[in-house]
Amino acid sequence: MMNVYLNEHEQWNALKKWWEKYNAIVIIIFSLVLLACSAYKYWQWHQQSQLQLASNTYERMMLASANHQSEQIKEIANSLVDDYPNSIYADAARLSLAKIAVSSKEYADAETQLKWVAENSRITEMADVAKIRLARLWVAHQKYTDALSILKGMKSPAYLPLVDELRGDIYTGMNKFDKAVTFYRKALSEVQNYGVGNLYLEMKSNEMIAQSQQNINQFTDNLKKQKNV
Repeated sequence: MMNVYLNEHEQWNALKKWWEKYNAIVIIIFSLVLLACSAYKYWQWHQQSQLQLASNTYERMMLASANHQSEQIKEIANSLVDDYPNSIYADAARLSLAKIAVSSKEYADAETQLKWVAENSRITEMADVAKIRLARLWVAHQKYTDALSILKGMKSPAYLPLVDELRGDIYTGMNKFDKAVTFYRKALSEVQNYGVGNLYLEMKSNEMIAQSQQNINQFTDNLKKQKNV
């Protein structure tokens, strides 16, 4: 029993000495752990709070949009971009600002907003929407090469019919009617996979086929004329 007591007594003394030597370090480490836990909980609360505020602001923007209040939309959208730049609501706000800029013929501003979302949004679908709108803007200004280039990075399968139709529009603008027909037909096939048809797409495809055939006929006629000369 004496040996057991001595051993326990020695252990207690060793523990006391260890505590006297390291108690400050232990207290500091424990305090840091508590501080880190508190900071993390505060960060989570702050993030949730910011997200809720951004959501409320976005709802105000949607209400202004429903009432066609362009100036109020711009004000609220700019607030979302400035105050919550890394949120999905800021991406949506930039798309709204781009739409207003296009309607006001401020195309450079629209391009800036769309480019930002296309290149920086963490939501693939949001980035792809921006790419489609940017490509349409470039098609309207006959920047066909730029439009084709940005469509290469599309990732969302749901947007494939739109993208291929847009490619058809681009090749139409470039007078490459055979390629236009190819992409119109491809887009038509893709929408039919969803169980729907698209009469407008069929009309565009048929028009390009007719235009392509007309070009072939004109080319043939010119060859005949050259031979007769």
